[in-house]
Amino acid sequence: MSSGTLVVNTAGVELAYLDSGAPADASSYTTIFAVHGMIFTNLIFQKVLNAARSKGVRFVAIQRRPFPGSTPFTAEELNVILTGGSSEADRDAQIAARGHEIASFVDAFIQKFKLPPLSDDGKTGGVALLGWSVGGAFPVAAVASSSTLPTNVQTRLGSYVRSLIVYESAPLVFGLPTPTQNWVPLIDTTMPENIRLPAFGQWCTGYFDHGDITLSSAHDHDSLSWILSSPERVPTFYNIPVDQLNTIATYGNDASTDLPFLFFFSNQLKAVYSKAFNDKDITAKFPHMKRSFLCGDKTGAFGVAGLWAVQDDQKENGTDSSVKYKLIPGANHFLVWDDPEKAFEAFMDLV
Repeated sequence: MSSGTLVVNTAGVELAYLDSGAPADASSYTTIFAVHGMIFTNLIFQKVLNAARSKGVRFVAIQRRPFPGSTPFTAEELNVILTGGSSEADRDAQIAARGHEIASFVDAFIQKFKLPPLSDDGKTGGVALLGWSVGGAFPVAAVASSSTLPTNVQTRLGSYVRSLIVYESAPLVFGLPTPTQNWVPLIDTTMPENIRLPAFGQWCTGYFDHGDITLSSAHDHDSLSWILSSPERVPTFYNIPVDQLNTIATYGNDASTDLPFLFFFSNQLKAVYSKAFNDKDITAKFPHMKRSFLCGDKTGAFGVAGLWAVQDDQKENGTDSSVKYKLIPGANHFLVWDDPEKAFEAFMDLV
């Protein structure tokens, strides 16, 4: 496993990354680019990198801004993210910029490391874009905003991208309706504000006993365990060695931008989701790209609600058959740490 940074625009913005490296003795291989979620940095994927390399796949975990190693936001950018700015145009520009950063990173990585293109039979080569939790918004924005990138970048990405995988993103991540039952420590005003992020960081790693969940079951939000985790399995938080946890998780200013981003940018998040998943021009630009939503059946209720919200929205739009949905039995929100081999297998099923 190696690490580095890539410059992604003319302003000199850099994104850090972890790279499993090219598989040994492989003339062609698929590359997965993963974007992390709230609090937990790209280091949360470190076990999956090892699993991927052993199976002949390259896995690259991108560190999004403003997390450690990547360029912090400017004062102007931070103002728009934390306050919503003064107009829809301000927010439109910011979501496009985040999408461009991810798309440009992938394009630069393709060129720098001469990644294998998609094979003629589609079985190997090319790249998959994976967004976990809040991170789901960023590969989606990358696809949606690609039409304003240079033509040569659009062409290259269009020929390489084979899959867009959303992994347990809550409805809010795509500007979709949040169930009235929703509860997370982040929005519990009875908690002191300074402990809400740490409380969420522990709580979201639990295993939750929901009602019977299948891909065709009724979307009954009352059947989900919104608050209490299961006593049957220890939350992942307590299985990560403290010295590693201190580098994997961050609760400072770099982690504090995600929640206001979700609240203030709901219109923009809905727009990029709709474009990436439903727009005919995007489909034409990315002719090989499959779209999917992945979810564990023991994850927090927010993840299941996200799955259902996308299913409902796609059904309403008449595009449900164009999205693949996958449930992982027994998996919580941190399968990438608790069972990286199983997580990798689930990713590959959608690649």
